[in-house]
Amino acid sequence: MIRRGLSIAALLAVGSGAGFAQDTGFSDDLQTGIGSIIETPLDDTGIGGLSLEELQSLPDEGFQRELFDITTETQESVASGTGALIRVLDKLTGRVEDIQIARGQAATWGYLTAQLADCRYPVGNPSGDAYAYLVISVDGTAEPEFQGWMVETSPALNAMDHPRYDVWVLNCSTS
Repeated sequence: MIRRGLSIAALLAVGSGAGFAQDTGFSDDLQTGIGSIIETPLDDTGIGGLSLEELQSLPDEGFQRELFDITTETQESVASGTGALIRVLDKLTGRVEDIQIARGQAATWGYLTAQLADCRYPVGNPSGDAYAYLVISVDGTAEPEFQGWMVETSPALNAMDHPRYDVWVLNCSTS
């Protein structure tokens, strides 16, 4: 019985010593870690890389000239159409219908009411793309089911998320 008590005391002493050693090591790392950072300036030997002056004096040709030719934005001139042609799919019945809506007007199909605020198309290519701002509501709901721009060439970019209906724009009317 006395031996068992001594064994437990010895284990407790070893366990507490290990915990103390870990704490000491952690505090040592905090004390010496920040002060031991060595800063090495760029030098002329090439080991440290190019200096600022050398980077600025690189010739302006080759890949650097190509980087200046890269454009990150494109903006297309658009005109407003008089209306839009939208396609509606009832996923429950499989019925598909194309609906012509005049700008500022609304059209109803099944439980849907779609109002067209604007339809824009590229000036040089009216059949190339269509951007329609639609407000679509479902009967029995106070908030619109969809409100925003739909893009003909990217229908999934801003799609209406409804369990029964899919709606997408086909083109703008120009006359």
